[in-house]
Amino acid sequence: MKTKKILRRGFSLLALGVLAACTGAQVKTATSDSDIPTFSPDRIKADVTFLADDLLRGRDTGSEGYRIAANYVAAEYARLGLKPAGVDGSYFQEVPFQTAKLDQAKASMSLTLNGEEKTLNLGDDFFMGGEVRLPSGDETGEIVFAGYGIHAPEIGHDDLAGLDLNGKIVLTLSGGPTSFNTEVRAHHGSSTTKRAEFAKRGAIGYISFGSLTNEKRRPFERLKKYLGIESFDWVMPETGEAPKPGVALSAAISHDVARQIFEAAGKSFDEILNEAEVGSPKGFDTGVTAHMAFDSELSDVFESPNVLAVLEGSDPVLKDEYVVLSAHLDHIGIAEHAKGDDKINNGAIDNATGVSVMMEVARAYARAGVKPRRSILFAAVVAEEKGLLGAEYFAHFPTVEKSAMVANVNLDMPILLYDFSDVVAFGAERSSLGPVTEAALAQINVTLGPDPMPEEGIFTRSDHYRFVQQGIPSVFLVTGWGKTEAGEDGGAIFREFLGKTYHSPHDDLSQEINYDAGAKFAKVNWLIVNSIANTDARPTWNEGDFFGTTFAR
Repeated sequence: MKTKKILRRGFSLLALGVLAACTGAQVKTATSDSDIPTFSPDRIKADVTFLADDLLRGRDTGSEGYRIAANYVAAEYARLGLKPAGVDGSYFQEVPFQTAKLDQAKASMSLTLNGEEKTLNLGDDFFMGGEVRLPSGDETGEIVFAGYGIHAPEIGHDDLAGLDLNGKIVLTLSGGPTSFNTEVRAHHGSSTTKRAEFAKRGAIGYISFGSLTNEKRRPFERLKKYLGIESFDWVMPETGEAPKPGVALSAAISHDVARQIFEAAGKSFDEILNEAEVGSPKGFDTGVTAHMAFDSELSDVFESPNVLAVLEGSDPVLKDEYVVLSAHLDHIGIAEHAKGDDKINNGAIDNATGVSVMMEVARAYARAGVKPRRSILFAAVVAEEKGLLGAEYFAHFPTVEKSAMVANVNLDMPILLYDFSDVVAFGAERSSLGPVTEAALAQINVTLGPDPMPEEGIFTRSDHYRFVQQGIPSVFLVTGWGKTEAGEDGGAIFREFLGKTYHSPHDDLSQEINYDAGAKFAKVNWLIVNSIANTDARPTWNEGDFFGTTFAR
């Protein structure tokens, strides 16, 4: 902790000196996109080269390598004359974290089937993990099957209707029905959403098993290798209200175990699985009782920061509103069991490129000496890889008025390995940010491509989603899958990265990163942010949009 304090104090002195030199600069108002500033491939390369260096050891949340990266970003903020937007006049919002690890010796699960108790084996029959906010539990209750376990009356779907869950353990298929819009399915199919709903109804436990499709994509047997993994969560500060936790006890079970439950209930497991491929099976009491128990080994609380700065707007009224441009600064650190000698997950593409593009947008304003009408809040956030935690903490406890944040534009893992001809804008069709995005792309002859991976529910899987959950319209851009001008197959390059490089030590500086594409991507995001920052009206959700309705502020 002493080292961290020295690092922070040394930086604050540097920042004050740089800010003193910058605050006297003359600026003009940027009211249109007609004069697009320049974007430097070399500066993006310099940032990526530093952030993905072995020195930073993969920028894992809570590590000294991450702290070095945070100081680097803060120093660049200060050099550009951006206003600190952290806590106590700094660029840092320290996020308190804790980790939890399952005590495997205390994890147990058994079923009482037709009067006989059957003990299940951890890893082979069931899987549990440690949890920070709900670190232990020990309950016995009857199992109620609830289909996919989704309560979604706003779209005319309710698997829980007519079921008594009070004091019961809820058994569901994982995910959601294939008939749902993929992004809606990702929201309602998440275990977090389900557990919160079950808790409202008095349930004491939650058990899930995979559908036929999900089991093929992510077999239960793979979970066994995650038994020793630590889970992360942020810790509640002294003031504020944390998200309400769901049921404490949860587990995933194998198809073999699920089959035994359904057979004891006099139901065909195969028919349930087949029905779940095209719809949502009806729920029922199984007549089976389960006992579940677990305990977590908790770490001490530690801190790792979001790095926040503001380019103050020029309009006397609109400068009190903020467009948030975000990118996660963390990566996954050291992989001790990785094949070969290289164990460092440098995260060059994920997400040194995104952070570097974000900083280049800030530099473009500084080079041009212009200010937009609204303020722009630059947010390099921590712990995206741990579950979007840094963004979630900031969205719950922002350092500006929450109601003043009008939009979020998020940068996460732009695959800068080819000169993209199109981009995919997740969430664009859900709000007035859609036309803004299309207009921005049209200015530089880049097209808007369709979601190439709808089954993945990407809209709910990066930091922008934490802003969406606070009712803030958001858009998240990635490089598209179309053919490049040179005839390269963007989709093939993207898929190869996901299959061979993503979350591995190969995501390093040995890749042929196209920094000209990085400058182009910065220009795209600048055009979007600048348009939002200069328009009279703040962005709005489209009428009837699911996320706008669900999370309306």
